[in-house]
Amino acid sequence: MALTVKQVEGAKPKDKPYKLGDAGGLYLYVAPSGLKSWRANFMQAGRQRTRTYGRLPGMTLAQARAAHAAAKAQATEQRAAPVAPDFHTVARQWLVVKQPSLSNHKHRVQLENTLERFVYPAIGKIPIDQIKRTQLADVVMQTQQGGRVETAHRVAGRITAVFDYAQDMGILESHGASGLVRVLQPRKVRKPMACIPPEETGQLLALIDDYDDPVTRLGLLLLAHTFVRVGELRGMRWDELREGGAVWVIPAERMKLRIPHVVPLSRQAQAILAQLELLTGEGELVLSSTIKRGRPLSENTFLFALYRLGYRGRMTAHGFRSLASTVLNELSGFPHDVIERQLAHKETDAVRAAYNRAQYLDQRRALMTWWGDWLDQQRADHRHASA
Repeated sequence: MALTVKQVEGAKPKDKPYKLGDAGGLYLYVAPSGLKSWRANFMQAGRQRTRTYGRLPGMTLAQARAAHAAAKAQATEQRAAPVAPDFHTVARQWLVVKQPSLSNHKHRVQLENTLERFVYPAIGKIPIDQIKRTQLADVVMQTQQGGRVETAHRVAGRITAVFDYAQDMGILESHGASGLVRVLQPRKVRKPMACIPPEETGQLLALIDDYDDPVTRLGLLLLAHTFVRVGELRGMRWDELREGGAVWVIPAERMKLRIPHVVPLSRQAQAILAQLELLTGEGELVLSSTIKRGRPLSENTFLFALYRLGYRGRMTAHGFRSLASTVLNELSGFPHDVIERQLAHKETDAVRAAYNRAQYLDQRRALMTWWGDWLDQQRADHRHASA
């Protein structure tokens, strides 16, 4: 039953508060102090809450009814409004649209793995229209932690691309995901060493497998599996192997930083060395020249071999280090410090560097095993796709 103006004006305070109900859920709340206010109850997130519209005499019965009707209409409109899909859903739709422009399936997998590792845990389940700029900035800055500057820049670009797609599809009117690289450290500016993208690794390995010179062929494969610097590999000696051939210790004088370096050898690397031993095992050098006995392969042997395989300007011997760094940082899940230690990158403290030459050794053994298996999988996938 609806209230009348006379009832509203005649409502007197009592010892306890009470309500006078109006139509549609609106009611007049009368407090013991004499204060009168217009209120309505509603449900939110499974709990009853109260909305207060105003007090008498400032808000009349007619005004209270109008305010209540407007609030109900707004609530109905909000319930009817479509819920935007979460970021993960939109990202997968974007990947489907982008797929034709990717070089192959492996490139798509690399994109997906980057999003899975660095983006989805933080914002994947949030409706895309509710993600704040500060959350996006936090995602890319967290990606950058541990020195992953290049990876963070790629992640920023992919996030922006997903939001651009959402805007193009009408999911968003606008977004604040542009220019996320502003919160990142700048990319290192240096002369680039040519390196193939990870998705082309299987094809390169298959071509190396068919290379005609056996020592060069096995040397390239060993370089791929150890990703040491070319000079470090060229000078490799049989007496530097330890633990029955499972570990290679490069002496300080052959290291760029003049610090000894430990290289755990995967089963694949050990198998390559077993083949090399049949060819060069009588000498001191693992990769001895077939032209000048007692001398290592020349500096340009690997580079010219890659030229012959069709990779001039696209892959260098040093490129295997770049390839390993990219894949291990983006796909392997190993800590950045472990990867940097295996790459023998510079330490700022000489004492720490000397101590660290064997640091993370157990994790580095696991890392090299993962890397060897990843290379095998790329080769197998390529041969299967080419069959």
